[in-house]
Amino acid sequence: MRVAVLGASGKVGREVVALIEAASDLALDEAIGGRDGSALAAARLGAELLVDFSTPAAVMALLERLDPSHSLALVIGTTGFSEAQSARLRAEAEHRPVLVGANFAHGFGPFRAALVALAVALPQARLALSETYNAAKKPQPSGTTRGLLTDLAAMDRVANVEVHRIGDTPGITELRCDLGVSEITLRMAVAGRPAYAAGALAAARWLRGRPAGFYTPSDMLSEDHP
Repeated sequence: MRVAVLGASGKVGREVVALIEAASDLALDEAIGGRDGSALAAARLGAELLVDFSTPAAVMALLERLDPSHSLALVIGTTGFSEAQSARLRAEAEHRPVLVGANFAHGFGPFRAALVALAVALPQARLALSETYNAAKKPQPSGTTRGLLTDLAAMDRVANVEVHRIGDTPGITELRCDLGVSEITLRMAVAGRPAYAAGALAAARWLRGRPAGFYTPSDMLSEDHP
């Protein structure tokens, strides 16, 4: 499969490129650098699938380049979209398969399901959700945390949020359930950025050949575990 990478000069984008070049079933069709979308002006966009780790602005610029008849499938790892931008992504899924995920690390799907299960099983618990990422990351809660908060809100549960930025930490997410007399902690720690890149390429392989539509990593999980 011929794969293009948008945001190829970024930290995760470079890992995606390296894994594509090392894979026997993938070929790097195009590495599109930059994070503001300016490099898209010279992009060919002739690949079968594009993996994105850029910015919301760059993704919107990409969509402007695509004709509805263009067959390019999209795996979007960027987060921080506005409501209008999210709606634009969903509209694009009428023309092509689009898979959007805030966290592609292997194991995150089961972690997310376990977090929801704990919140359901312990309605009396006080919840605290914490995240730790590298010091260069924005101080606002990540797309991963915002997605988990949305899951909890759907059950009328709220959680205190703690945001930590330390060194070059690739990613730690914790849910603490305080029961007063005891505490349960659910923790996921990512060993390195290649985990996100490998997960995005697993999504790319899964998405290949799918019909037009809007997909999330949970669709991959539900198919693996009917």
